[in-house]
Amino acid sequence: MKTLLAYLTERRQVLLSWGLCAAVFALVTALYGLPAEGVAYGAALSLAGCAGVLGAGWPGWHRRVRAARQAAADPDRDHISLPNAPAGGLEDAYRQALEVQTARAAGLRRAGRAQRDDLLDYFAAWAHQVKTPLAAMRLLMQNRADPAELEPELFRTEGYVEAAMGYLRLGADSRDLALRPTALDPVVRRSLRRYARMFILGRLRLSYDGAPAAARPVTDEKWVGFILEQLLSNAVKYTPPGGTVTVQADEHALQVSDTGPGVLPSDLPRLFEKGYTGANGRAAGAVSTGMGLYLCARAAARMGCTLDAANRPGGGCTFTLHFPGPQDLYE
Repeated sequence: MKTLLAYLTERRQVLLSWGLCAAVFALVTALYGLPAEGVAYGAALSLAGCAGVLGAGWPGWHRRVRAARQAAADPDRDHISLPNAPAGGLEDAYRQALEVQTARAAGLRRAGRAQRDDLLDYFAAWAHQVKTPLAAMRLLMQNRADPAELEPELFRTEGYVEAAMGYLRLGADSRDLALRPTALDPVVRRSLRRYARMFILGRLRLSYDGAPAAARPVTDEKWVGFILEQLLSNAVKYTPPGGTVTVQADEHALQVSDTGPGVLPSDLPRLFEKGYTGANGRAAGAVSTGMGLYLCARAAARMGCTLDAANRPGGGCTFTLHFPGPQDLYE
């Protein structure tokens, strides 16, 4: 009954039209002195016509209302299907608006699920990765090792934590970006000082001649430091004792080279893919989730930079962060 009353209320124009027609019949009958029975007969005929119009429109209207209520009862559906309404009308416009909004909401839900799955996958791999230095530190403490022996494992753990924070900050809604002319030399030296102990413990040589004063690309200081430290971490991990890590910086690029095993040519095109570890990451004793370079590439893209890798002719690998020129920043 409630639905029928709602239908009659929505179609009240038909009933008002019938009432107006009946009033006109009555007025004309009174003015011309015609029998009153004609008014009743005309009103009954017109009422029957109105009932026919209302009855014909009821099934389609009821189907559309039922479909709309079913859609409202399941707001998480990825597709809404409503019966067609007269083209160009108000109901058709509402139907199209609902379908557009439903499709948009479905896209947002899919993106949210994908982001959640990515987050779970990353932290599952991260937890597995961080267990290694934690277990090593526990073993060293149980054996009452020199505190200095804990330093490399503690440093690795800190690096994993910073990578996880970087992953969260690189989320789609993050606005953690401040582009301004940035002097590279202080950024590089700060990162190198942080890794100095790792170079000493790994018996590695460091080559860095400083960056020129003109090396002030428009970039984000924090994210450049994040990328540089991830590249230094890889260089320290894969460069054998006695090897050399070289850092170069100018206004166009920041480069980190090592004298490690290099990268298989077949791995180079996929090196920055999420979760791709390559042959080096799958080697015996290697601990890699394939996320470090992926995060570097994402951070670089956010700043308008590009990051690439190439093998050195004499062995080892070179990673280059290319800064955008002024004309690229305004495109």
